[in-house]
Amino acid sequence: QGVPKPIPSAYVDIQRSEDVTLLDDREVRGYFYRDAARGVNLDARQEEREYVEGQNFATTFPVASARGASFDLKLEYDIGVAIGDETVASENTVLLAPCMNILRHPYWGRSQETYGEDVFHLGRMASALTAGLQTHVAACAKHFAANNVELDRDRQDARLDEQTLREIYGRHFEMVVEDGGVACVMAAYNNINGVKSTQSRHLLTEILRDDFGFQGFVISDWWAMPGDQGPNNGVLDPGIALSQTIEAVQAGLDLEVPWTLNFNQLDEAVAQGMLTANDINVAAGRVIRQKMRFKALYADQPIGLQPTTTRLSQGSIANNDAHIELARQAAVKSMVLLKNDAGTLPIRPGMGTIAVIGPQRTYNLQSTTGQPGVACSGINVITCTANFATEIMVGDRGSSRVNPDPAKTIGPLAGMTAEATERGLTVVSGNNAAAAQAADFVVLMVGLTAGDEGEEYALASGGDRASLTLPGNQDQLVRDVIALEKPMVVVIEAGGIVNMPWLADVPAVVMAWYPGQQGGLALAQLLFGEENFSAKLPVSWAEEGDHPPFKDSAEVTTMNYFLGYRYFDQNDIEPIFPFGHGLSYSSFSYGENLQLGCPSAEKDSVIPVTVEVTNDSDVAGEEVVFVFAGFPNTTARRSEKELKGFQKVALGPRETKSVTVFIRARDLKYWQGDANGTWVVESGPVDIMVGKSGADADLTLRGQVNVL
Repeated sequence: QGVPKPIPSAYVDIQRSEDVTLLDDREVRGYFYRDAARGVNLDARQEEREYVEGQNFATTFPVASARGASFDLKLEYDIGVAIGDETVASENTVLLAPCMNILRHPYWGRSQETYGEDVFHLGRMASALTAGLQTHVAACAKHFAANNVELDRDRQDARLDEQTLREIYGRHFEMVVEDGGVACVMAAYNNINGVKSTQSRHLLTEILRDDFGFQGFVISDWWAMPGDQGPNNGVLDPGIALSQTIEAVQAGLDLEVPWTLNFNQLDEAVAQGMLTANDINVAAGRVIRQKMRFKALYADQPIGLQPTTTRLSQGSIANNDAHIELARQAAVKSMVLLKNDAGTLPIRPGMGTIAVIGPQRTYNLQSTTGQPGVACSGINVITCTANFATEIMVGDRGSSRVNPDPAKTIGPLAGMTAEATERGLTVVSGNNAAAAQAADFVVLMVGLTAGDEGEEYALASGGDRASLTLPGNQDQLVRDVIALEKPMVVVIEAGGIVNMPWLADVPAVVMAWYPGQQGGLALAQLLFGEENFSAKLPVSWAEEGDHPPFKDSAEVTTMNYFLGYRYFDQNDIEPIFPFGHGLSYSSFSYGENLQLGCPSAEKDSVIPVTVEVTNDSDVAGEEVVFVFAGFPNTTARRSEKELKGFQKVALGPRETKSVTVFIRARDLKYWQGDANGTWVVESGPVDIMVGKSGADADLTLRGQVNVL
């Protein structure tokens, strides 16, 4: 006691936990971690792994906010399988995904890493990804909980009452535990009501284990334990480290990563009687069980639950053409057609020359690397220049970064050129309106870069946005193209919503998000009508001033019960585009007969919600059916409506299908009381609302079931 313990040499590699030698000389493999929000981050260096400067390519899928727009659970499962496959191929054993913090405000820099603003939708999508990932390796859901501000994230204090914590900031984690069987949960940087997440017994034991029934292991976020953000030459005061270690273990934290600055004091805590050997055994047992579950225990045994279809070659994933095709499909199913006046899209025959226009923007990053294929220079602080017309934006360059192979990455110009050539059309390009002067149709690319939003450490700004306005005079570029008076579409690449002061003056708008390495091809196929739009907004697209404040102060934020469409409903605010909005080249109608099974339902039952959906057009397409619930007689604090089910259905031309969405009665529950309260499924009438979006006007089918 009193002698600081330096960081073990093995922990210089922050992407792994230390191996352990047993008494029989067998080696227990330490975990090898990889971030994987949109593909495997092979760019973060690891000891004992191949690493090639400027390469380390892996399949780059659309970001989670894009995939959330697909509302396609099977697609998300398939993406999970593919990412899990590439994780095992790279000899890693834990995927730090899904990222599933609810999007409470569009300023959040990591909004691109989560699925959207609705807690039920989040839980379903995250469970689908987890199920796919865990066909190969352990998944780790993050960041638990109420981690929704990036700047000074380690000092943020989320203030919220118990009902808000359980229902809005915790319920989706319960779903990924119960429905997804997730192996690992990551404790967040922030405090909750003044208590650090890594030290909170209420969060990690009373809620996560006792309430949610979690059986896996809990790790800290990287350097999230108190003091880990600023170690003094790799050591902490041993007395402080000892007390913090005791708090964390008793709270339910099993692993401190990446360095055991605090947990080096575990032996001392047991020696002093502050922790027992059983405390250590319980935590170690949780880790060991998951290593056994996913065949990641012994260093001399192959890892993973099944053989991989891909392999690692010179630091990059090879043999992944099938995954790249899946990335294209995901991009097609994720782009949202926001507006399409007078049938501007698809691009009609006879448009002899297509102009692909976009700004050229310079941005800065720090302590990271640039996107392969984008011109960057520098070492610790790098400067990159992106051409929106030619290069596809794939998202943040923080811990979730993925390196797409430039030779297998298709930007807007290349994608449009490939599709136009097949049709005998000419494509021109440039960075200003003048380049489109002689064109018959204009595709205008605008949006954000990895320097505008993202994770704190990669951006000097702290990652969060201060405004929803498109930076760099892009709004003026849109006005300049409008002045040409040509058929046009504005395509937005961003992690979340942006201001559109020109919306009324453009005929067509597409939200492409950060669409992954095949985004340019997917976009072209959609614009020419070879593929059909089917995505819906997983967020409410509202005026900037209609959103609540992002933060109360620099380090304190009140996390309100009402957010997203619930907030806009509560405050009678009509967004520009509601949650669930999205157009198609097909047109769909709903039959008048809504069937709800029996008129009454037990509290442990499943309620079938059946509706007929018809494709009234001659174009095959996909429609998302949304089911919301309301509680007309409740005396509790509840939202006007809450999403309780959704289903994507494919329909051929003029085809009608009967669609049944199953609602679990237990998903109608709310939290009653304080920390010692309970979940309640209320008896009484429940309004069931079905339609094509979350807008009240679109929820045309309504019925009622009585919960007994």
